Order: sequence, then C-alpha cells, then structure tokens
Amino acid sequence: MAKDRRVYTLSNLKPEVKAVTFAKCSRSAKTFSEIANELNEEKSAEFHEKWVVGYGHSSIAEHAVLNIAVENISRLATVVLEANRLASFTEKSSRYQVFDKDNFYFPEKIKNSEYAEEYEKTCMFLMENYLDLFQKLMEFQKKQIPKGPEEDDKKFEQRLKPLVLDNARLILPYAALANVGVTMNARTLEYAIIKMLSHPLDEVKSLGHDIKNVAKAETPTLVKYAQPSIYIMETNRVLGEIAKKYDDKASSDQTNVMLIDYRDDAQDWLVTAILYKHTHRSYFELKEKVMEMSQEEKEKVIEEALKRIGDFDIPLRELEHIYYTFDCLMDEGAFYDFKRHRMCTQTPQNVTISNGYFVPHLVEKAGLKHQYEESIKRAEDLYKKIYEKFNWEAGYLVLMCHKRRVLFTVNLRELYHFIKLRYSPMAHFSVREIAKRIYELVKEKHPLLAKYIKFKSK
Repeated sequence: MAKDRRVYTLSNLKPEVKAVTFAKCSRSAKTFSEIANELNEEKSAEFHEKWVVGYGHSSIAEHAVLNIAVENISRLATVVLEANRLASFTEKSSRYQVFDKDNFYFPEKIKNSEYAEEYEKTCMFLMENYLDLFQKLMEFQKKQIPKGPEEDDKKFEQRLKPLVLDNARLILPYAALANVGVTMNARTLEYAIIKMLSHPLDEVKSLGHDIKNVAKAETPTLVKYAQPSIYIMETNRVLGEIAKKYDDKASSDQTNVMLIDYRDDAQDWLVTAILYKHTHRSYFELKEKVMEMSQEEKEKVIEEALKRIGDFDIPLRELEHIYYTFDCLMDEGAFYDFKRHRMCTQTPQNVTISNGYFVPHLVEKAGLKHQYEESIKRAEDLYKKIYEKFNWEAGYLVLMCHKRRVLFTVNLRELYHFIKLRYSPMAHFSVREIAKRIYELVKEKHPLLAKYIKFKSK
C-alpha cells in the first residue's frame, strides 16, 4: 500500500544538520524526520568533513542556508559583496533613506597617510553637500508639484522624497556606509568569502573575515577552509599589468549602450528551441524543418509561445537559448540597480572618474548645477592626488554620478524581465535610459522577439 504524502519543514535544525538530513536521503530509506532525529551537530560536522571537504560533494552545502546581517560597510564594499549570482541581497536604499553626514568609511591606509585630514574633510563636505542639495531640491519640487487634495504635509513630503533623492544621491561617494541583508547557501558563501579574502581592498578582506567568523557559528565545517586564493589574486594582478599597455588614455566614446554580439538567426533558433521539447527529433533535423517554414508559420510559433504572458508570468525557458552582448556606459547610480540583475554575465570595469559624470535635469532646472559640481570637483581633486599611491582606496571618492563601463551578456528571457522592470516609470531615470536603449537595439535587430516584451514606458 502506498504511503501518504508528507510535506514539512526542518526549521528547528541548524543549517549543517539540515544539509546532512537532505544529503542522506539519497542512500537511506528513512524519512527526513527520522534521519534528523539521529543527527547532532558533531555528527553533521563529521559528515561534512568526509563528504563535502574530503570528497568534494559540494552540492550538499547548498542545503545549508544562512541569513547574515551586514551593517556599516561602504557602498564600495557592497558592490563586491553583492557580486555573487546565487544569493539574495537587500540593501539600504538611497532612494527612500537619507544618509547620515558622519557615516562614511575611512580606510586605514589613508588614515595613516599624509592625506588623512584632507580625506576626512572631503568626505564631510561631500556628505553635507548631499544633504544640503536634498533640502534645496525638496523645496524646489514643493513649488513645482501641486499637493493632492487630501494630502497633508507629511504625505506630500513622503511622495516627493524618492523623486528628490533619486537626484541628490548622485553626489553620494562610495565611502558612504550602508547595511545589507544577505541570504546565501554555504557553497556560494564559501566562494564569496574566498573572493573577499582575495580582494585588494583591506575593508573587503576584513569583511570576508567577519562573515567567515559569523558563518562558522552556524556552519562550522562548511566555510572554515575558505582562504585567500592565489589564483584570484595573482591572475588579476598579472592581467591588470598587461592591460595597462592598452589603457593609455580615457575613452572618448560616450555611447551609453552598444550591441556588440548577437545571433543573426536568433528567430530560427528560438522557433527550433520552442518546438524541440514537443518533438523527438534531433536539433539539426528540426532546424531543417524550421528553415523550410514560411515567415508566417515562424511568427505563429513565437506568437503562441509568448502572447499569453500575464503581468506576473515568466516567459518560457526556451528564450534562454538566445543571447545578446552589450557594452554599456552608465553612472554609478544606474549601476547600483543594474548589478542586481545576476541571471546574466556582467563584467564591470573598476570605479573611475575617467569616464566623466552625469548631471540630472532636475538639478539644472533648479539652478543647482554649480553646487552639484562642487562635490564632483572636490572628490576628483583628491582622487587624482591619492590614486598613484592608493589606487584602490581612491574608489571611495568616486561619486554615484561618475560613469562606469559594463560588459553585459544576457539571454532573452532575462531581458524580458530586465526591460519590464527597468524601463518602467518607477525605475531610476539613469538605468531607465539604459533599459530603453537595450530594448530599442533588440527590437531593431529582432522585432518579432521584442514584440512581446511588456512594459509601461510612461
């Protein structure tokens, strides 16, 4: 007689014990609850030492999930922390929160150098000027935007606040401190720690040690062997030296998005992929049939695959077979939203002042461009002074308005999500321009594939 179905959680167990409980089901006929009752932390540690560490069965570590609260790290460090694909992050928003003027990171190397006083004064100026610009933009917007008939002053300010902060935040430095909530499985976390311990910035290395120590309390076996990687450190160092020979001057190209690689036959590829799982033919056999189809027949297949997508639906996975590669130039404010899309391959260049900066329309309209550019001048002046000696630490002085280049390879399914989210009226205006241009380029090359991307442009 068949056993009754059971569905339940193991919420009362430590992450390492959960991982062992799930791992043992592959060779044990016992229920999960029976397996768990036989385990303790010591037995679980022994299991992981043997199978995960000793034999390299790393997938077991994916069942151990940790939730880690990280507070008061620089926004420069958050970029490194969040550069892990299989994880979840929620960060202090610069759109809904006003940053404190004294809350900025002071790297030890600069603190112990001749630039200590100037760095501290510069960061204080940057944070104070950001706060002052926020207040002035708020007053300006109150005169431009009418209050709703049932809006009191508090609700009116709450409505204006994100609109104003979207502009003011662009003169925040990367030294500004933020909080990040992190959810990762132990396998991903171990690699994240290795990358942090191998990073040139002391703050990031120190953060890696802190996260490792906290994680060891929950998963004492699964992350304890995370160490700096010679491969990562030496490879990046040597490649950086080689690249210097080809990076003798700043780029003059200010094109915000360039489509640099795609398949000319993407339409036929997609039609073949969509039909593939519904047949029993090989890819090449089916592709020959697709090549014989009329354009109307191909359009019908794509229409049937995509026309029923609702507001909360995810397109068919077959769209992942179609890839595009873009070279994007965006301000750091846009990059902060852009980097959250991790179901793709992003290769961002390091932060710099050499690509110029962005001035938002509202700042110019309010007559505050001079004040805005005061922050840029102060930050860039000190950046240039310390760069030769402290080139990585100079990154703390880069502002959100400075521009960065990103090589972006993404499949069509993720593009549907990215464009829908980032081309919406609620998106930050900088990243919205990137999403708009990406959509236009895809539509130009493959209008039928872009036809069913749903978004609100106004």
